[in-house]
Amino acid sequence: MIAIIDYDVGNLKNVHTALKDIGLDSVITRDPKTVDSAEAIILPGVGAFKDAMDHLEKYDLITCLDKNVKAGKPLLGICLGMQVLFDQSHEDGLWQGLGYIPGEVVRFSNPNLKIPHMGWNNLVLNQPEHPLLVGIGSQDYVYFVHSYYAIPKDFDKTVVAYADYSVKVPGIVTRDNVIGMQFHPEKSGAVGTRLLMNFKEMLK
Repeated sequence: MIAIIDYDVGNLKNVHTALKDIGLDSVITRDPKTVDSAEAIILPGVGAFKDAMDHLEKYDLITCLDKNVKAGKPLLGICLGMQVLFDQSHEDGLWQGLGYIPGEVVRFSNPNLKIPHMGWNNLVLNQPEHPLLVGIGSQDYVYFVHSYYAIPKDFDKTVVAYADYSVKVPGIVTRDNVIGMQFHPEKSGAVGTRLLMNFKEMLK
């Protein structure tokens, strides 16, 4: 069973449906005991970084996430849920994140870019042999919606795949048992389904 964290900033039903479509049982929850008993955790998210962290604290989920990540349980963050995995964000101030992946989140600075970055981009495979990328090629497109992007401290070690949007935008990041996807796999058609299937295979 997969615990989808409900902290009032997530697109929960689409994620739940996407997991059901690939045969993964999941529950939408903010109960720490339910999270503790799950085999893996998904942290979705849309909106602002500070709101996300405030809501995680409000529902006493930060301690729960810290404990489970430290114990080695797989955690997948999606969109804003990926950004809060990093040390800090510069979105409307400077805010501390969960600190599971070293690095920071910054706003796109190129004045010629359309912000938010919204739409389909292909993934450039930075670690093509990674198990998350089984069946994924450089011509496969995924769906992004965001105005800020992550800058990991160690790009080559952390970034599994990225999108080129004036800068290298980390699309999939990993550190030990923590995974992040900046795009929405649940809105990325067959490619997103394949990525979630690969996540499922990694749980075995």
